[in-house]
Amino acid sequence: MNSFLMFFGTGILGIPGALMGVAIAISTVWDATTDPFVGHFSDKTRSRFFGKRHGYLLVGAIMVAVFNILVWSINPGLPIWAKFVLLLTLLLGIETFNTFYSTPYQALGLDLSKSYQDRTLVQNYKTVFSFLSLLVPSLLMIVFLSPTRYATMGASSQGYRDIAIVTSILCIICGLIVFFGTYKHRPIYKPIPNENQEKSKGIITDFFSVVKQKNVGRLILGYAISLSAAAFITSLGLHVFTFTFQFSTNEIPVVMVSLIIGIIVGQPIWYHFSKRTDKVTALIVAIIVVILGILAFGMALAFRNQINPYAVLPLVALTIFICGVGSGCLYSLPISMFADCIDRANRQNNTDKTAVSAGFLTFCTKVSNAFIMFIIGVSLDLIGFRGNQATQSLFVQNMLGFVLVSGVVVACTLALFVYSGYSFSKKDFENN
Repeated sequence: MNSFLMFFGTGILGIPGALMGVAIAISTVWDATTDPFVGHFSDKTRSRFFGKRHGYLLVGAIMVAVFNILVWSINPGLPIWAKFVLLLTLLLGIETFNTFYSTPYQALGLDLSKSYQDRTLVQNYKTVFSFLSLLVPSLLMIVFLSPTRYATMGASSQGYRDIAIVTSILCIICGLIVFFGTYKHRPIYKPIPNENQEKSKGIITDFFSVVKQKNVGRLILGYAISLSAAAFITSLGLHVFTFTFQFSTNEIPVVMVSLIIGIIVGQPIWYHFSKRTDKVTALIVAIIVVILGILAFGMALAFRNQINPYAVLPLVALTIFICGVGSGCLYSLPISMFADCIDRANRQNNTDKTAVSAGFLTFCTKVSNAFIMFIIGVSLDLIGFRGNQATQSLFVQNMLGFVLVSGVVVACTLALFVYSGYSFSKKDFENN
């Protein structure tokens, strides 16, 4: 969806860019809003056959696959208004069922990892496979989309439909692996002795009851801010690599793969580092690594014309790899720490708010990401970037790099400030 949707809507379906922006924005807000609601319902589900999570996982995986095929099967010959309404409706559907899957899935990971170190290990594995999956769209593009077909306004939509069929099959296969692979461990709702019987007054009340827990609000804020740094690298990076460094279409994947490999390599590094020290210590060190990596990237950018042309790509790939190693920690350890706090609160209060808590975490993260994407878009307009021009002025080239580097540094600095106030240590959890 992230790789192809905008081009598919504007280049294949012929929907104006502004309408595509509206459709994506509405579906993103809807996606964020539904997370805590589905989490709340999952926590309260009492099915003995499906448990609290598995019914949502099964329905979500199947229906996401169905809606995914429908999105990419829209007839380009329909009127623009009909294509817009149909696309928006299908996007709302796919985001709804994606929430059906993703929020209980996140909660299931927290349910099954009960020890202090296991929570980190589960998040490490999830992060590795998450970023491996980012390679799939690029591989399928090579198989199903010819260069002419991809670049031409009147191109056939058949290639996108073929990609949708493959990814939908993968979606169902992975969903079934999760469903059957964890079925015997499915959490079933059981009244807790002396359970807190306080009735929730609504989802807003639930939100404040979650964030006011010790360190939980800090983790939610820090997670949203720290992922903003990664958003700058992934979203603005293509602009910098293309227009500032003027890398070719064969060179840009080298840099992006370096980022993904760095994130994957970082998972065992930060797991073992957190075992030897503490999770918050490892997280702070990782953020410092990201800052050092992006500053090195900034130096390469500033002196790109003085460096041997053959050394620019390896140097940039190396600095982005370092950023990946550091940012890999930002995707896994905060979730592990969040799980520690939620498990502790559930035990202390005799409640189960695992899924609704995970829903609030993803809600805040998606809202933050939407805000950062807005900031990036505004920044591109302010510096005079013109997407219809193959080359940009030297000022725009330099400013693209400046926005990227400064955005990452500011986000990481704020995250350091927030995470440094985290007060729990390993001793507070390792006996649970």
